[in-house]
Amino acid sequence: MTTLTIDIPDSNAEEVIAQLKKLGVKIRQSSIAKLDKLTKADYEKHFSHRSAITKNKVLKYL
Repeated sequence: MTTLTIDIPDSNAEEVIAQLKKLGVKIRQSSIAKLDKLTKADYEKHFSHRSAITKNKVLKYL
């Protein structure tokens, strides 16, 4: 699964979210204040974890 972070103007948010749900996209809303508090260490931890998962998935097929 790929995770994308997008900014949607408040005036169109409900319409955009409804269209994405119709397409089967999982929607998770988070507070901008929380996103601003993420540090470089948080990003490194996240991507390290994701790379380990991907590595394990690939190793199953080798």
